[in-house]
Amino acid sequence: MKQSTGFTLVELMVTVAVIAILASIAYPSYTSQVAKSRRADAQQFMMQMDTRQKQILIEQRAYATTPDALNVSSEGFTCNSSRCANSFYNITFNPAVDNTATPPSYTLCAIPQGAQASDGVLTLTSTGTKQRLTGTTSCAGGTAGTW
Repeated sequence: MKQSTGFTLVELMVTVAVIAILASIAYPSYTSQVAKSRRADAQQFMMQMDTRQKQILIEQRAYATTPDALNVSSEGFTCNSSRCANSFYNITFNPAVDNTATPPSYTLCAIPQGAQASDGVLTLTSTGTKQRLTGTTSCAGGTAGTW
């Protein structure tokens, strides 16, 4: 009798089905972790901006009014006079820096875009309040949660 070697079609189909089931479980988890990583990058950059604002307040007795005046950098982020941005977040002062108030104040607002669009808007105020607003695409409204 001749011994055959190899796989039967049924064995291959079972293997493909098992791989498909594993992939359908792993992919959503992977995308969730990637979104958390991108959010953490934006949060870290916002904290850099916040730290630099506090240094400028001590040196100049007023906050910087534009993001590029902070002179901060992080891989992927570029800043100009209106915003700092990468492929996933636009970070602005919204509302604008208020140096006439006592004490002066500002709010950093990171609006997600592209693949992050449904992740929630991040805000950080000069008093240290950190919020993640879900259900909105602007710096106000939505449901507030913490970072």
